[in-house]
Amino acid sequence: MSVSEAGRPEHAVLELVHRLAVAQVTLVSPSSQWSCVAASRFRMGKLDISLPPLGAPTFGVNYGQEMRLERTIHGRRVSGRGAAGHLSILPPDAATRWVFDEPGDVALVFLNRELFEQAVETAADRDPACVDVVPRFIIRDLVLERIAHRLLKAIAEPDASRLLTEEIAHDLASHLIVAHSNVEQPRPSERISAMAPGKLKRAQEFIVANLNADMSLKDIAAAAGMSLFHFAKSFKDTTGRSPHQFLTQCRLLHARSLLHDATLSIGQIAKAVGLSHGRFTAVFGREMGMTPSEFRAVLEV
Repeated sequence: MSVSEAGRPEHAVLELVHRLAVAQVTLVSPSSQWSCVAASRFRMGKLDISLPPLGAPTFGVNYGQEMRLERTIHGRRVSGRGAAGHLSILPPDAATRWVFDEPGDVALVFLNRELFEQAVETAADRDPACVDVVPRFIIRDLVLERIAHRLLKAIAEPDASRLLTEEIAHDLASHLIVAHSNVEQPRPSERISAMAPGKLKRAQEFIVANLNADMSLKDIAAAAGMSLFHFAKSFKDTTGRSPHQFLTQCRLLHARSLLHDATLSIGQIAKAVGLSHGRFTAVFGREMGMTPSEFRAVLEV
């Protein structure tokens, strides 16, 4: 079973939590487009909720006011107050009970379990059956906060690329292994080295040749002849940029060239680099400090 095929259970679990929490959902990831991770943001009232094992590594982030909450897992009960940005992590195979004494605004992220286990095997070289996600309660983790926020931002931008959400999912899997599992971390000398020049060239050439395609991380890794997790880390270690950042730069460089052709509309240029008109305008404006039309106007002066 592929990761794409296994993505649906995470969305089923998300819907279960929404139903049990009587959630007022404000953002939710599209099940038809996201295959490696599911996420949502919702509001809820005071709550006493028992959750079955969710079958997926999960974490939640407080997006609202400070609240008092209580968690019971493996028969152990803890309580405390969580402010905005505080988060908790749930392992995939444990039932939990949660009591919220005040209304809340939270974001939940569910990682595809098969993807996580692939990361354990390929990136950590461990047997997934021997690796546990460690439950956490009311902690701060800026990496996980950033991952949650990037996913919510991607939900709000419905034409965000599949590659971006896959990269975020892989970052999440890697971080959970490093920071929130029972895996002993390797010494620096044992870590993944930079990518071989030939493999890097093949990956970059594949990206450049497919700028108008909705390519996946798996597609690029295959072009380089590498496993998913070794590729994603090695590419960034070698270039200083993620594959998605490199793809975005290549798209903008190609778009800048196409903007010199006055016979092409902005919409045609956006399509040529694999973006919708609105997304192209937003990305171009963020990176270039002006809209495509403003950029073209300068060219015409």
